[in-house]
Amino acid sequence: MKKNLLALTFLCGLGFSAHAQKWVLQNTTNPETPPQYFSTQMHVVSDQVAWQLLQEGATGATTNTFSKTSNGGTNWTFGSVNGAANYQAAGVHAIDGNTAYVAQFGGSGGGEVVKTTNGGNTWTKSTTAAQFPAAAGGFANWVYFFDANNGVTLGDPTNGSFEIYTTSNAGATWTRVPAANLPAPLDGGEYGLVGSYTAIGNTIWAGTTHLAGGDPNAPLPARILKSTDRGLTWTASPVIPALSGYISKVAMTDANNGIAVNGLTIVATTNGGSTWTPVTYTGNYNRFDVTNVPGTNILVSVGPSVAGTVTSATQYGSSYSTNNGATWIDIDRGVYRSSVDFSSRTAGYAGAQTDDNGAGGVYKASATILGVSRNSELQQALSVYPNPSSNGVFQLQLQSGIKAGTSVRVFDALGRQVLNQQLNATAIASQVASVDLSKEKAGLYTLELRTENGVAQQKLVIE
Repeated sequence: MKKNLLALTFLCGLGFSAHAQKWVLQNTTNPETPPQYFSTQMHVVSDQVAWQLLQEGATGATTNTFSKTSNGGTNWTFGSVNGAANYQAAGVHAIDGNTAYVAQFGGSGGGEVVKTTNGGNTWTKSTTAAQFPAAAGGFANWVYFFDANNGVTLGDPTNGSFEIYTTSNAGATWTRVPAANLPAPLDGGEYGLVGSYTAIGNTIWAGTTHLAGGDPNAPLPARILKSTDRGLTWTASPVIPALSGYISKVAMTDANNGIAVNGLTIVATTNGGSTWTPVTYTGNYNRFDVTNVPGTNILVSVGPSVAGTVTSATQYGSSYSTNNGATWIDIDRGVYRSSVDFSSRTAGYAGAQTDDNGAGGVYKASATILGVSRNSELQQALSVYPNPSSNGVFQLQLQSGIKAGTSVRVFDALGRQVLNQQLNATAIASQVASVDLSKEKAGLYTLELRTENGVAQQKLVIE
């Protein structure tokens, strides 16, 4: 089901600041992104690669354009998602700077998944005409890929069950999940929702819309669907009374902990989504978008921290939580952003709205955005050997003063965490720690040493 789009045409009069301390404004005018376009969804692949869907804000045109960067935000390419006539983009999931998938829906129903393998220059239909048919009430809400080959897309119910398809061959074919593997829709008024999903590993969670008889003026408690096998079988949580009508976003920090939201209302789970409890939180939670930061317990939100009409620029901002949504710490205030995504602690982007010159449409997370800064002394003292390594095993030389419990993380070239270990007392005493990446492929990796005084990073090469 279509999510209500953000009404943004009034933004120019609110006096937003041009820059934010912990977000770095990107050069969206090179190549030029049109004026007054705002981001409806951001998908970050790595520090270097990010894609976003865009909508023209002044006239409220449909969302069928995108922009992307393949060089860390230096340049943003603007283009159109070509698919069925009069279709609107619902969600984007990219594999890299060339390959991406977009789920689309029609104004009168129907849906499809389209794919590009040349950076968005051209798009081809991935699903078939018989999938998400308008005549049966089909509607594509989102698409997600667990890796380069395995993906899932969720649609509204048709013929008595949710229309969910999986692929194991990069979208060459899609197979519908049998009704026997799905929870039945609730009383004829439960649907999916554009953009309402999150995934960790092979597990994916999806929020639903629940309306009595499909009437938008008759909201009922919604629930969350879950699959632990890449979309092949699904279960459902009990309905969540605190989230009536729809669940706009789900954000999990690990297999057990996460939140689901509707406007400014937050519920949290500590058991993987079996149960959800209302959260009475402190600080500014911002309601346009929320995402998890992979490999951490951090959630990041952007948008306004008030319900209804925004009357002041200071009501917009960004914030983060490290305790499952109970406390929100401001990153900044007074800056409009409409979407956000991270692929790791060091790779994040937030979508905004371009100004009259096509500038200001994207912000990139700086090294200090989540409250921990680079430590120059630690950086100078950081030593890893041998580097390159022929077998993937490295020795980390530790300086005096580092305490037990210091975190060592390693990320691959796509920003995915491949190692997370805590330094023990033995390593601290010997001032040497082993970093074993022998099971990883040859390539470039980033080691991050995180202490209470800051962080340091070192590139690693496995030959």
